Parts: sequence; C-alpha cells; structure tokens
Amino acid sequence: MNSKTKLSYMKTNVVAGNLNALLETQNNINTVLILTGEINGNDIDTIRKVVNLTVLNLADVKIIEEGYFYNEDNEYISIKENEIPEYMLSGLDTLKSVTIPNTAIAIGKKAFSGCIELSSVTLSDSLESIGVYAFDGCAGLTSLTIPNGIIGKNAFSNCSGLRSLKIGEGVTVIGEAAFFGCTELTSITIPKGVISIGADAFKNCSKLATLTIYNGVTSIGDQAFRNCADLALISLPDSLISIGENAFRDCARLTAIKVPDNVRSIGDWAFFDCSGLKTINIPASVTSIGEAAFFGCSGLISITIPESITLIKENTFNDCKGLTSVTIPGSVTSIGDWAFWGCSGLTEIHSNALTPPETSDSFDGMDKEICKLYVPKGVSAAYKNAAGWGEFTNIIEE
Repeated sequence: MNSKTKLSYMKTNVVAGNLNALLETQNNINTVLILTGEINGNDIDTIRKVVNLTVLNLADVKIIEEGYFYNEDNEYISIKENEIPEYMLSGLDTLKSVTIPNTAIAIGKKAFSGCIELSSVTLSDSLESIGVYAFDGCAGLTSLTIPNGIIGKNAFSNCSGLRSLKIGEGVTVIGEAAFFGCTELTSITIPKGVISIGADAFKNCSKLATLTIYNGVTSIGDQAFRNCADLALISLPDSLISIGENAFRDCARLTAIKVPDNVRSIGDWAFFDCSGLKTINIPASVTSIGEAAFFGCSGLISITIPESITLIKENTFNDCKGLTSVTIPGSVTSIGDWAFWGCSGLTEIHSNALTPPETSDSFDGMDKEICKLYVPKGVSAAYKNAAGWGEFTNIIEE
C-alpha cells in the first residue's frame, strides 16, 4: 500500500501478530476497520496507532494470550485470552463505534475511557465483567445495552450524553459509581438478576425521573441515587434488606416511598432534604433508622415509627416543618439530640412508652404550648418530671 494512500474501509482476516504487515503502514489507515480471526497484544498495539480510526468491529475476533503493548503512560500491558485489555484504546478521540468480540468475557480497566466521540458500543452476550473506568467519560455515548456480567466501579461514569440504558437480566452487580454523572438518563429499570447496587451508582443523574427495581436487589449502596433531583417515582423490591447512607439524599421531587417489608435498616441521611416527600411507610421489619435519615423532609405530614425501633437517633426528623403528627412506639427508650428540632408544624405527639424515653433537646424549635403530648394512662406525672418532656404545656393521657 502506497504511503500516501488513505484507506476509508478495511475488512480482513488476521493471523495473530500479522496485522501490522497486513496494513503495511498504520499512519494512513482511515475510518473503518473490521477484523476477523485472531489478534494478540502486538495487533492491539497496531490498532492503537491507526490514525483517524472511527469504527472498530471485532465481533468475529478472538483475543489470544500473547504479545503486549505500552499504554500512554508507558506502562507494560499484558494480554489475557478473551479479554479486552486495560487501556486498549483509552483517549482515542476519533473512535465513534466499537463492537466487542463475541468471545470476550471481560473488558479491562480504562479500556475505552475518554473516547469522547464514542457513540455506539456493542457488547457481547459472553461478557462476565466490565472493568473499572472502562468507558468513563465517553460523553458521546447516547444508548447502551448491557446484557450480562458485573458492571465495575465507574465503568460508565460521566457518560453525560447517555439517554437510554438497558440493563439485561444477566447483570448481577452494578458497581460503585458505575453510572455516576450520567446526567441525561431519565428512566432506569433494574432487572431481577441484579443483587446489589453499589455506592454512588447513579449519583448526580440529575434528570433521572423514574426508577424501577425488580426483585433480586438486596442492598442499595451509600449515595446510590444522591442528587437525582428529578426523581419522582420509585418502585422498590420486596427483596430489599438495606438502604444505604445518603441513598436518596437531595431527591427533592420524590413525593412518596413504600419501604418494603423486608428492609431492616435505613442508613444515615438516607432521605436527607427530600423536601417533596409527603408520605413514607416504615415497616415493622426496620430495626435501625439512621442519623438524620429524614432531615429536611419538609413535606412530610405524619410519621408512624414501628415497634421494632428502640432508638430514634440524632437529627432523624430535624427540620421536618410540615410534620403535624408523630407516633413514638412504646419500644423507644431514647431519642437523640435534635431528633425533631425545628418541626414547627407539630401539633400532636403520641408517645406510647410507659417510661419516658431519655431525651434532652430533641424537641427544640417547636411551640410546646401548642403541640399536645399524648401519653399512656397513669404516666403523665412521669413525663412532666422527665427532662425534655416536662417542657410541654399540654400532656394528655389517652
């Protein structure tokens, strides 16, 4: 091939290690490269040097454990059979479309990170894992189907153009910050194959409005949906056991949540500043509600705390200005500092505990002359003499 020739399209069968000879000169290959056969590390090094590469189709390629290349930081990258290697085409800003080999079982760390023009990715059904930061910062990616495997940490973070995401039933884990900052996503369905959603998984997906999670997921990680400002509809599965810290923090448009009956813990700050939240049920399965879990949920009108709770932690309902009624079960023995601070709309508190729970300034910031305190028959004197409780003017037995 003449050194001045520019090839806009090339389809060729490769014997491992022979791609460089087939191309004759990498510097003038342009646009489309479709390969079949076998490739090794040396062939991948050749692909990395192709100028103006926009389409790479490796569907019918098998990667063999042979050869190597050096990444942009001059780090030695070895090759494993049927795995897209680390840093394979990271930072290639001309690449627009890539098709992963049908035999590929893994995509390595930062394999395509920073490919800012990448708009089409076709993943194989054989995939078992997508590595950390594999497609991080691929801002041009608009649509994605992930059929199988474990989605690694930050695998698709900052894919700011991603609008359509289909997660297949073969996916089992959504890793930490996997889709962090995918600001154009509006709807997500988590299928039944997924068992865990990692910390920060969808954090800062600011346009996400609808979330459906099917049975299978047992845990939602810390900050998993934090700052999803448009999130209004959530369907949580019966399989769910734990909701992590800050999981839905700052989801201001969220209006109602049904916590499934198997949930045991709601993490610290889990629904912090969900100012639009009006109703939430807390089932009897919940044994722990974290510190400041509902801080700033100013739209909440009433709340019933289940008998499974023995401690209401610090700031749990701080600044819930819309709260008018709260029922504290007889199981509660202690209420933390500022737990109901600033709940200025409270007009009635029902405490079912025969012994006044330990408290001090838990109810500061409300009008204790207007707010009526209802207690069990025969214990009003104990409440009048108890720290924090005796400040209420109207203590009524019921």
